[in-house]
Amino acid sequence: MIVQKLNFIVPLEELRSYYKILKDQYDHLDWRYDRCKTDIIKQWEDAARLDPANLLTHGWAIQSNLEDLTVPCPPWDISASGTRGYRNTELAFGIIERLQGLIPNGHRWSVSVQPPGGKVSLHSDESDEMTVWIPIYTNGTVITFLNNGSELEHSLDSDGSAYLLDTNVPHFTYNSSTEDRVTIIFRINLEYIEDLLAVEGLV
Repeated sequence: MIVQKLNFIVPLEELRSYYKILKDQYDHLDWRYDRCKTDIIKQWEDAARLDPANLLTHGWAIQSNLEDLTVPCPPWDISASGTRGYRNTELAFGIIERLQGLIPNGHRWSVSVQPPGGKVSLHSDESDEMTVWIPIYTNGTVITFLNNGSELEHSLDSDGSAYLLDTNVPHFTYNSSTEDRVTIIFRINLEYIEDLLAVEGLV
């Protein structure tokens, strides 16, 4: 199964309250291409510039792999600065702290914002892990997988549900709506998937 709804629910209003705090109090940690473009590897920038829509997505690194945890960390592992293992930033509070307590093996936690017209081009992620999405604001088709020559479009509900995505399968995203799509995203190694599936109920 490429997309699977998980067995726990996160209070939606708490998710949206957390996102509002990020916007209101932590703008300085919001990674955006226009403010951080000098700190990405040239290979990624060259590829992204082939389609400028790839440069629109921004967001907050709840966990950062940068040496300095007080600066914005890109939502992908593309920094040209010195990096190390992912560690919590000051953004790991409230609902995130509770989620991390229930899912201690999740890593690379972030909040991704894809504005109207934004996209992430076709790619595949690391083969030894999968990705969890918890939509905060979303609508329409949010991710498309390319499987055996067919495009499989998926819509995910922003009602507190969490979804396990097999992002080893080639996939891309494109926001064709008029509103931002906001999602909590983290990765989890394949060896911990059963533990993740055992998390149930209201967080």
